[in-house]
Amino acid sequence: MHVLRRPADRVPANVSTEDPRSMGPSAHESRHVLTIKVAAQTPSRPQRVLEAARDFSDRRADVWPNVRTSHLQVHERGDDFAEVTEGTWVVGLFWERNRYDWSQPESVKATVVDSNIFQPGSTWELRATARDGGSEVEMVLNRGFRSGPKGRIASAVHHTVGKWVWGWFLRSALAAVEQQAA
Repeated sequence: MHVLRRPADRVPANVSTEDPRSMGPSAHESRHVLTIKVAAQTPSRPQRVLEAARDFSDRRADVWPNVRTSHLQVHERGDDFAEVTEGTWVVGLFWERNRYDWSQPESVKATVVDSNIFQPGSTWELRATARDGGSEVEMVLNRGFRSGPKGRIASAVHHTVGKWVWGWFLRSALAAVEQQAA
């Protein structure tokens, strides 16, 4: 199978590629690592935004559009971490098992332990800082993709409309956080 690769100078603005070796032992499946950054503002305080990222109850699906409670399982939880499997139905079940860490102030970071779409070591991070009585929120994704059909689908979506999709996810999540606080 011949794979066309986008020349480095044709990578869209705000999307960067990195060396796949940084993704861990199974990085050979990935063509490269994609970084997507999106940001938004909310009148909600940073602590409230970060609490929503650490909430693994059934309310999680009310905030995060890409989570279904039927595919949400908490494996382990501590004071500053949780290991959780989450999934949603796209073209079949897309799932990932993440280790969430909130030991750093103003941040919740998820690192993929296992997934049928993302490479282990891929990350998702939510940062919230105080601004004008509310928060400036940034979401940063560093994604390597599995070589199977679902990984290829996820890669295609992330490379073509990923910034738009994740911007929508962030804005939707923040709107839900605001609505819960009202």
